Amino acid sequence: MICIEKDKIHFSFDSEVEPVAYAENGDIVKFCCQDCYCEQIVTDGYDFNNMDMKRNNPATGPLYINGAEPGDVLRVEIKAINLMEQGSMCARTGAGIYEIDGCHCRKFLIEDGMVKFDNEIRIPIRPMVGVIGTAPKNNSISTQIPGKHGGNLDIKDIGVGALLYLPVNVQGALLFMGDIHAVQGDGETVICALEMSGEVTVKVDILKGRSDIPTPFIIAQNNYITIAADSSLDNCSVEAARKMHKFLQEHSSLTDAQSGLLLSLAGNLRISQIVNQDKGCIMEFPVGLAKEKFER
Repeated sequence: MICIEKDKIHFSFDSEVEPVAYAENGDIVKFCCQDCYCEQIVTDGYDFNNMDMKRNNPATGPLYINGAEPGDVLRVEIKAINLMEQGSMCARTGAGIYEIDGCHCRKFLIEDGMVKFDNEIRIPIRPMVGVIGTAPKNNSISTQIPGKHGGNLDIKDIGVGALLYLPVNVQGALLFMGDIHAVQGDGETVICALEMSGEVTVKVDILKGRSDIPTPFIIAQNNYITIAADSSLDNCSVEAARKMHKFLQEHSSLTDAQSGLLLSLAGNLRISQIVNQDKGCIMEFPVGLAKEKFER
């Protein structure tokens, strides 16, 4: 198995970065990832003033996939996510959407599949990948920003068993990932989840001639999921919903009106994250409900 060590990190998705590993179509690859703070929070109550916030959201990679060409689609199957024993969080004034006084850097243990939160509160873990994407064609995009390349998606559905479809914009695709979460609520409203170091094992497949896939696109928990990112939450929500509307028309026998009516009954429009420069929205729809024909 190909293994990319956690010191091979970058803070932007950039086609000019040299690959750190090479894979063939269908290979299994392990990405070893630092947490979003570059493992700087070493104790519960750590002093935020000692943090270097330029080292935020490191993404391990990039991986070059031989045979991937611009116009292709890269399918990434999340095979496993292995976490360390404890994770970090930081709630602070001016970050996220809450009125919080001061800065509070915390460490929380994971035991028997549960986060040991304060006051004997226990939260089941649901490991996921927050940052994952391919290199854009002509520019460099921060790992803190979501977009058409993927990036800082912070979608809690990108967990074990999920299929994520990403655009190939440059030769080799150049796949990066990081920002593992043990668990996250929709919106990631305090600007972090339980941030973890760990390992993500994926299978990479190149899909040729698949302009029918509205990348980035997810199949997870028996749902199709369309994705949009925009500085305006209004624009973002409309784009995610319209992507699913178009998807249903292209992959089922439904008309535009029927697709809209069905989505209003069975589609779920969700805010995936609300605290980054560009917000994220997703539209989910049950696989098979519209008797759609979609080749995975």
